[in-house]
Amino acid sequence: MTEKQQDHKDKRTALKELSKIAKMRILADCEGMTVNEVLVEHFYTDEENEDFKTLHQWSKDGYKVKKGSKSFLVWGKPRKTEKATDTKTTQNQEEDESEFYPLCYLFSNAQVLKRDA
Repeated sequence: MTEKQQDHKDKRTALKELSKIAKMRILADCEGMTVNEVLVEHFYTDEENEDFKTLHQWSKDGYKVKKGSKSFLVWGKPRKTEKATDTKTTQNQEEDESEFYPLCYLFSNAQVLKRDA
């Protein structure tokens, strides 16, 4: 496994753990919210970081992300995967459903600069 693959795996594991806490919070006092909404609103938002968008969304709005900024992780839209139709053993047949959700990288308003016109 390359260093980049290991880093991605570590980020996914950390997000899974944070998502477990978010799910407990949903059951306790955030009914009706998604895991991503709880992550952003209750874990990432503070006085400095208030608005979160993807790199593409910030670029579309005329901003660029500051060099060296670390992203905030949430779950992306689930991707369809092809299921094995034969009887061969897959890598891990009991993977939880989050394995099919890609990581989504968000940046806050404190991490962007308006582009020069």
